[in-house]
Amino acid sequence: MKQMNKKMNPVIGWFQMNLGSLLGLMALCVIVTLMSDKFISKDNFLNILKSVSTNMMLACALTMVIILGLIDISVGSTVGLSGIICATLIGSGKYPVWQVIILCLAIGLLVGAVNAILIAYIKIPAFIATLATQNIGRGLCQVICDGAPVRCSEESFTKLGTTTFFGGVSITVAYSVFFVILICILMYKTRVGTYLYAIGGNELAAEYSGINVRVITAIPYLIGGFFAAFCGVIWTARLGSGSPTLGQNFELDAIAATALGGASMSGGIGRIGGTMIGVLMIGVINNGLNLINLNSFYQLIVKGLVVAISVIIDVMRKKRTMKS
Repeated sequence: MKQMNKKMNPVIGWFQMNLGSLLGLMALCVIVTLMSDKFISKDNFLNILKSVSTNMMLACALTMVIILGLIDISVGSTVGLSGIICATLIGSGKYPVWQVIILCLAIGLLVGAVNAILIAYIKIPAFIATLATQNIGRGLCQVICDGAPVRCSEESFTKLGTTTFFGGVSITVAYSVFFVILICILMYKTRVGTYLYAIGGNELAAEYSGINVRVITAIPYLIGGFFAAFCGVIWTARLGSGSPTLGQNFELDAIAATALGGASMSGGIGRIGGTMIGVLMIGVINNGLNLINLNSFYQLIVKGLVVAISVIIDVMRKKRTMKS
């Protein structure tokens, strides 16, 4: 019996740690159900899982960055850059699909490396550094395709984003599950995760304790660049085309998810499990607003308010902690 309780402890601990987020997700589901009778259906749930799969990867990578007390707003433009390069090269019919995909993933790693060098080594503020790479990425998207979408209908490529299994589950969900598992292993089964929390809690103390702050800081940006490039490839495969606007506001959804999941924007606090719940909450919000046919402009307002409220709650929680 004692052994069973020990095995149950991690599960119970996870629920206790994420109880607020889980209750918020349940409340959102109830509200959306009352707003639209189309919400409770197998097809709609599968659609939500499909729609959040790429954001799940981006948000988990961004959680690592936010635990450091930093930010990365370049992931959306990296998605677009990877997608437009992928569509252009595959659409030309001159290059094998696998070579193009490897090139796009390498570009994502390059963007992540540039961010890492600027932030970890040159010590440029993270917001400024990633704002610069974001603008460069968006500009390159427009230059490469001259501002127009690029079609790529190669079947062997589009299958990477359109294949379904188990009665309609998108293959993008499988990609997301695989990469989230890898992130969890990195965060909770290796020293990297421990070092991330240490640096986010007190960078100077972490450096004095012998942690290579620069290298550990670079890791989340490399992962973020890789994940963003992968998402760009998958989105292009799903759509059968690349667009210079692909990935716009993806960073907003990822930041909102991490905030809803309980991550602190000042660093040191955040869990992948909480972020996963936050991603589902953002997915339910988007899905609910679409079901009631709310204009996409209002959806941006709602998500902006979600981020603002989450940050306010975090600030108030920290003030109470300091007083106590």
